Amino acid sequence: MYLILILLSSLLQDQIPLKSSDEFAFQLDYEFRTKPGGDGKPGGFAAGKLPYAEIRITPTKLSENEERVKITNNLGHRVYSRKAAINNEIVIDMGFTDDLKDHISIYSFDIVFFSKRGDTSKITLSVEEDGTVLVNGEKRGKF
Repeated sequence: MYLILILLSSLLQDQIPLKSSDEFAFQLDYEFRTKPGGDGKPGGFAAGKLPYAEIRITPTKLSENEERVKITNNLGHRVYSRKAAINNEIVIDMGFTDDLKDHISIYSFDIVFFSKRGDTSKITLSVEEDGTVLVNGEKRGKF
């Protein structure tokens, strides 16, 4: 019985409706950062400056029930948890673009909006192996 409840819970979790693209602004930013190289020990060498991606999501419309926003990455780690507010810019450090494309570690995020009763809507961000950036399954950039 417990196993059935877990399976039903996971199925329902995937059915959170996607937030409409007219309810948030999306911006993909690049900068060059020094990526540590070598074996990670002190005194290791630097691999040089490489492209690093950040994404900015700004809610422009919230339902009256949406009070909080939480972001988790594909590893299941929560990277953001705050009160939801219109025009409150959410900055997500995506990582080095080569790592994102290679799916070395983090390459996707779920931004979930909550009411007191539970999930209300979500935005999905992911990077394909060819560098395509998908937002709710729609191509929104490429690196």
